[in-house]
Amino acid sequence: MRKRLAAVMVALALAGCATIPTDGPVKAGDADVAQAGDFVPLLQGPEPDASAQAIVLGFLGASAGGSVQGFEKAREYLSPAAQAAWDPLSQVTIYDSRQVEPSFDEATGTFVYRVPVAATVDSSGVMTEASSDVQADVTFRVSQDEFGQNRISSLADGIVMSAADFERFFRPIRLYYAASDGSTMVPELRWFAANDQIATAATRELIQGPSAWLADAVVTGFPAGSALDVDAVLVADGMAAVDLAAGSAGDAAQRVLAADQVALTLKQISAVQEVEVTVGGSPLVPDDSTVLQPAVLPDENAAVIADGRLGLFDGTSVTVTSPDAGVVPAGASHLAMAYDGTTVAMLVNGAVVVSRVLADSGPLVAFDDATPALVDPVTVPTSPVLQGANLVGPSFDTSEWLWSTESRSDGIVWASLIGGEPVQLDAAWLAGREVQALSVSRDGSRLAVLSRATGTVQTLEVAAIYRDASGVPLGLGAPLEMSPSVPMSIDVAWADEVSLVTLGTDAGQVLQEVVGGWTTIEAAPLPAGSSFTARNGARTLVAVESDGTLVVRAGTTWSPVAERIADVAYEG
Repeated sequence: MRKRLAAVMVALALAGCATIPTDGPVKAGDADVAQAGDFVPLLQGPEPDASAQAIVLGFLGASAGGSVQGFEKAREYLSPAAQAAWDPLSQVTIYDSRQVEPSFDEATGTFVYRVPVAATVDSSGVMTEASSDVQADVTFRVSQDEFGQNRISSLADGIVMSAADFERFFRPIRLYYAASDGSTMVPELRWFAANDQIATAATRELIQGPSAWLADAVVTGFPAGSALDVDAVLVADGMAAVDLAAGSAGDAAQRVLAADQVALTLKQISAVQEVEVTVGGSPLVPDDSTVLQPAVLPDENAAVIADGRLGLFDGTSVTVTSPDAGVVPAGASHLAMAYDGTTVAMLVNGAVVVSRVLADSGPLVAFDDATPALVDPVTVPTSPVLQGANLVGPSFDTSEWLWSTESRSDGIVWASLIGGEPVQLDAAWLAGREVQALSVSRDGSRLAVLSRATGTVQTLEVAAIYRDASGVPLGLGAPLEMSPSVPMSIDVAWADEVSLVTLGTDAGQVLQEVVGGWTTIEAAPLPAGSSFTARNGARTLVAVESDGTLVVRAGTTWSPVAERIADVAYEG
């Protein structure tokens, strides 16, 4: 007979941080990768003559905490056959605070927990967030052993834990690769158990290479077949010793890149200050050569359109071109600024044009609310770059390529240098969608696209950008879908090397979405926002409201700094 376990529900609520609760707030992991102090849980094995319910509850706590303390205690709750078969880290299922539905079939000794899934992490540390309606059935069969003790005799591989426990027991680590130029850092975020094997796990996955969606856009210094000589990275007195197997060293350039990748990856672990990489006992690189450099950080000045005039916002005040330089073309919108700090692009009548007036017009002058509007102004000179029926707002990459696509997508994304021939890139996955915005990452290897497959389904995706050795875009990879529950949004921007921010239409909800990590709601909504831009993190957001007010992020609110502003954009 199948029945509800009210007693189990009470026990679940009281059994501590490592078991399944039935109520309380969702607590997602921190989007940043800073290392928190390790939390070591006190784990216990099964009590003699424990009931079937107690065995399952005890296992849930011991298996969650076992990710940092080893799974010896968790295995004590299993039969010998189940102990041998169980692979605890093949998948981590992270649940949120919605109602957990337990049930027990006394005839078969089977417990089933219907768990609301927040995310899963696979054996390689890749996180996938779940939509709000996803649930998973976690099943355990309990039998008595030869001594009459209840033990779990059948269970699936993997472990189940709350989002709060996941934050305690796992750490985000960025695996570093190189962009197609061979020198710009491109990170891929993975999640690893915060135990004494975290350096080994991270190095092993780094050597294995990036996920399939990113692989063709990045370069690694590890040749095919590379591996650790012994499957362990020893960390002692702040030094991580990484010994690679023979055949793991490529040419001189690859060796420098590989050593750099390992050092950048492992130094995120609090216990590691120095890294030594060897092949067969010999240093992989005989000196301190490095090749990887961070992607370009946008300049502190953001481009603005202020009462029709182009200008710059330095964080406190706005300056604009002199009156004789003129104003932007009528209807100009969706500003973008190149990484030279002066060239700007914008949409005019559905096409992308550029202007260099910020560099050519001489010193900028102060602009404030009292600055009079120009009478019969000239129009600033512009040059066409991309033609289209109704293109979306453009985005620059660091090689000065301009990117856009039709707002009613025909499955093509365009990229062009100023004065060059546009490159057509296939994006069949976008065909038929309405595209709201796109943005190129600062390493030039990833394209974020905000689109709607129907009038009500919003999608945020990131696709790898393939380039040749000279940086010419060759194609786009299959997209990686971000959070499956993005609210209706009108704009997207890269906030840093792994994070995107979106601006929602519902009460101005601002979301930060980490590629390979959590989606979190920012504490400062922007109800009247029409566009925004970020320099370095969500706290550097600058936005324009629908009434023309330029606002900057100020804690959990927005502070107005200028009026009569039509658009704002940091480099990118």
